[in-house]
Amino acid sequence: MITACGHAGVVNTVRYARRLTGLERVYAIIGGFHLSGPIFEPLIPAVIDAFGALRPELIVPTHCTGFRAIHRLAGAFPDAVVPSCVGTRLEL
Repeated sequence: MITACGHAGVVNTVRYARRLTGLERVYAIIGGFHLSGPIFEPLIPAVIDAFGALRPELIVPTHCTGFRAIHRLAGAFPDAVVPSCVGTRLEL
Protein backbone atom coordinates (compact mmCIF):
# COMPACT_ATOMS: atom_id res chain seq x y z
CA MET A 1 0.00 0.00 0.00
CA ILE A 2 1.49 3.31 -1.05
CA THR A 3 -0.24 6.45 0.10
CA ALA A 4 0.51 10.10 -0.45
CA CYS A 5 -0.69 12.39 2.32
CA GLY A 6 -3.27 10.23 4.08
CA HIS A 7 -5.96 12.84 4.62
CA ALA A 8 -8.68 10.18 4.68
CA GLY A 9 -6.71 8.37 7.37
CA VAL A 10 -4.05 5.82 6.57
CA VAL A 11 -6.02 3.02 8.23
CA ASN A 12 -9.17 3.92 6.30
CA THR A 13 -7.16 3.95 3.09
CA VAL A 14 -5.61 0.55 3.76
CA ARG A 15 -8.97 -0.97 4.67
CA TYR A 16 -10.54 0.48 1.51
CA ALA A 17 -7.72 -0.91 -0.65
CA ARG A 18 -8.21 -4.35 0.92
CA ARG A 19 -11.92 -4.18 0.17
CA LEU A 20 -11.33 -3.10 -3.44
CA THR A 21 -8.71 -5.74 -4.14
CA GLY A 22 -10.17 -8.56 -2.08
CA LEU A 23 -6.71 -9.11 -0.60
CA GLU A 24 -6.41 -9.45 3.16
CA ARG A 25 -2.64 -9.42 3.54
CA VAL A 26 -0.92 -6.05 3.70
CA TYR A 27 2.81 -6.52 3.12
CA ALA A 28 3.83 -2.87 3.34
CA ILE A 29 2.40 0.52 4.21
CA ILE A 30 4.48 3.30 2.67
CA GLY A 31 3.86 7.03 2.56
CA GLY A 32 2.50 9.99 4.44
CA PHE A 33 0.19 9.00 7.29
CA HIS A 34 -0.95 12.58 8.10
CA LEU A 35 -0.40 12.29 11.86
CA SER A 36 1.47 15.52 12.48
CA GLY A 37 0.17 18.38 14.60
CA PRO A 38 -2.19 18.81 17.53
CA ILE A 39 -5.31 17.74 15.65
CA PHE A 40 -3.89 14.46 14.33
CA GLU A 41 -1.36 13.38 16.99
CA PRO A 42 -4.14 12.04 19.28
CA LEU A 43 -4.85 9.46 16.54
CA ILE A 44 -1.38 7.90 16.82
CA PRO A 45 -2.34 5.19 19.37
CA ALA A 46 -5.33 4.08 17.26
CA VAL A 47 -3.14 3.87 14.15
CA ILE A 48 -0.58 1.80 16.06
CA ASP A 49 -3.35 -0.55 17.24
CA ALA A 50 -4.72 -0.89 13.70
CA PHE A 51 -1.25 -1.53 12.24
CA GLY A 52 -0.79 -4.20 14.90
CA ALA A 53 -3.93 -5.93 13.65
CA LEU A 54 -2.91 -5.51 9.98
CA ARG A 55 0.60 -6.86 10.72
CA PRO A 56 2.48 -5.29 7.79
CA GLU A 57 6.05 -6.53 7.40
CA LEU A 58 7.25 -3.12 6.24
CA ILE A 59 6.19 0.34 7.43
CA VAL A 60 7.82 3.36 5.77
CA PRO A 61 6.41 6.59 7.19
CA THR A 62 7.20 9.68 5.15
CA HIS A 63 6.65 13.47 5.03
CA CYS A 64 3.41 14.31 6.85
CA THR A 65 3.55 11.39 9.28
CA GLY A 66 5.37 13.63 11.72
CA PHE A 67 8.24 13.05 14.14
CA ARG A 68 6.12 11.94 17.08
CA ALA A 69 4.21 9.38 15.04
CA ILE A 70 7.38 8.06 13.38
CA HIS A 71 9.03 7.72 16.79
CA ARG A 72 6.01 5.88 18.27
CA LEU A 73 5.66 3.62 15.22
CA ALA A 74 9.36 2.73 15.39
CA GLY A 75 8.95 1.87 19.07
CA ALA A 76 5.90 -0.30 18.44
CA PHE A 77 7.25 -1.99 15.28
CA PRO A 78 11.06 -1.91 15.51
CA ASP A 79 11.54 -4.66 12.95
CA ALA A 80 9.09 -3.23 10.43
CA VAL A 81 9.71 0.54 10.39
CA VAL A 82 12.25 1.78 7.87
CA PRO A 83 13.23 5.45 8.11
CA SER A 84 12.89 7.26 4.81
CA CYS A 85 14.52 10.32 3.33
CA VAL A 86 15.45 11.61 -0.09
CA GLY A 87 17.24 8.85 -1.95
CA THR A 88 15.85 5.96 0.09
CA ARG A 89 15.46 2.84 -2.04
CA LEU A 90 13.24 -0.08 -1.18
CA GLU A 91 13.34 -3.51 -2.72
CA LEU A 92 10.10 -5.43 -2.27
